[in-house]
Amino acid sequence: MRHSQHTDTEILYLLHEAETGIPIPEICRTAHISERTFYRWRKRYGSLTPAALLAMKELQSENRRLRALLSRLSESADTTVRTTSETPRAPVRSDCGFAPRPAPFDVPDQARGASLGRFAFVRGTR
Repeated sequence: MRHSQHTDTEILYLLHEAETGIPIPEICRTAHISERTFYRWRKRYGSLTPAALLAMKELQSENRRLRALLSRLSESADTTVRTTSETPRAPVRSDCGFAPRPAPFDVPDQARGASLGRFAFVRGTR
């Protein structure tokens, strides 16, 4: 997203000028902005004072910092889980592991070998 050419304090000053009674088209002409931009600023910064704007900016920077910290922590947790969850592999069998395997759960004989689909466990419980 493109950054504004006007600082937040300039925006607040322009909004304050509109509240004092200066016509909005004149403010937009002198500030070289469109009326749409002015009304977007009014919607965003409408009733903020300079102190409230400063507090809002501090909260935004703190949120950015916390999000970055959270993403770093979740990445490190993911790598820790991956390294601890790796189990040693069984030795390779002489038949290369192609022996028929028993069904992992009790299935009727007619359904063995059939593809039950992704949601078979949901359909079977109803």
